Amino acid sequence: MLYPLVDEPMPSIIDKPDPPVQTKPSHDPTFATNWGDTIKVPSIATGEFLITDFGASTSSSDNAGAIQKAIDAAAKAGGGSVIIPAGTFISGPLQLKSNIGLKISEGAVLKVLDYTSYPGSGTTAKVASFLDLSGTTNVLISGKGIIDGQGGDWWAAFRATKPTGGIGRPAIISFDDASIIEVQGITIQNAPNGHISIHRGNKHVTIAGVTINSPADSPNTDGIDVWSPLVNILDCHISCGDDNIAMDNETRYMTIKNCTFGSGHGLSIGSYTSGIDHIYVSDCVFDQTDNGVHIKSSRDRSGLVEDLVYENLTMTGVSTPINICEYYPDNTIPSSGNADKAEPVTASTPTWQHIFLKNIKATGADNAGLLWAVPEMPIKDIVFDNVQIEAKTGMRANYLGDCFFINGSSIKVGSGKAITSAYGSSITGIDQTTGTPTE
Repeated sequence: MLYPLVDEPMPSIIDKPDPPVQTKPSHDPTFATNWGDTIKVPSIATGEFLITDFGASTSSSDNAGAIQKAIDAAAKAGGGSVIIPAGTFISGPLQLKSNIGLKISEGAVLKVLDYTSYPGSGTTAKVASFLDLSGTTNVLISGKGIIDGQGGDWWAAFRATKPTGGIGRPAIISFDDASIIEVQGITIQNAPNGHISIHRGNKHVTIAGVTINSPADSPNTDGIDVWSPLVNILDCHISCGDDNIAMDNETRYMTIKNCTFGSGHGLSIGSYTSGIDHIYVSDCVFDQTDNGVHIKSSRDRSGLVEDLVYENLTMTGVSTPINICEYYPDNTIPSSGNADKAEPVTASTPTWQHIFLKNIKATGADNAGLLWAVPEMPIKDIVFDNVQIEAKTGMRANYLGDCFFINGSSIKVGSGKAITSAYGSSITGIDQTTGTPTE
């Protein structure tokens, strides 16, 4: 024996380290999505002011003066509800005031003055909105009645003048610098331009149970435009001729739940996309909408977009269920994935990240989707979680940094590859040819 025996302890299994636990990385949002619970809603005093007591009548060609008198009287009394009773009342533009409720009763139609009579019509100047809530606090527009924008002549005049710049057209409801605002239960139809514009500087806004209806070919008739934080859109039905909902710069902490979207360009973010974050969309139905989830912008009008959650969505006959593209308008999309060169990153470069798509089913689509970032700033951390898409053709996906298909997400196409282009992308969890999960 070359070496003497040495007393050494026998190895013990107790001393062995535990094998590493095999865990999958989490692809869930790192933030809660219940910010909608914090939105304040109006509380209106009990007094009522019937517009017919102030001279309004169904035979009048313009009730704006009488209705404004009722609004002013309610404001002078410290607040109360201005009542539009059953019947058809024509009116020019109105200015609401703080602590006022405008109730459009069941059977009432508040009809906007026609194109030839509306103040400022036929010019390129900005035209006053029909109901202006700017600068107000604690305002409620409610009821089961209808606001009819009589948009047909406006649309015709706009089409005729579009080659030379078009004419100015009013929104039905709009406001800047307002707070604690609610529009509840009413129907808005045939808007000359947008239906509801939640413009800049607002907070604590609720749109609930509202039906928006304008023809699919009516120009620029967005359903709801948003440029402000702290907005809830709940239980609405929106069919229109442009974006069903459009979220632009400074839209933050917004909730969209239990809504149905018909004709229109989709549930959109953009095309101005600077400072947009914490958007929660759930339990919505899309029926024959052009797009489902739609994010659109370009190098000269974007910035940071992050922390978006879309879940529990059903899409039927939606042409493009997921359309997330940093080239806008569409005619600027490159001819191929490598046809555009990277440019220097600036403050307006699209910087999009942390986008979660969960429990989504889309059938009858023309194409599975479009996901296309600029080459200098790939989209980061986009998650498809239990997303099933059935489409005629596949998805184009270029410049995606970390795109995950998890929990059985799949793309089924009638012909060709499930993902037809994936230039400069990192995509995992799906067979890009067959569209089947690879987890």
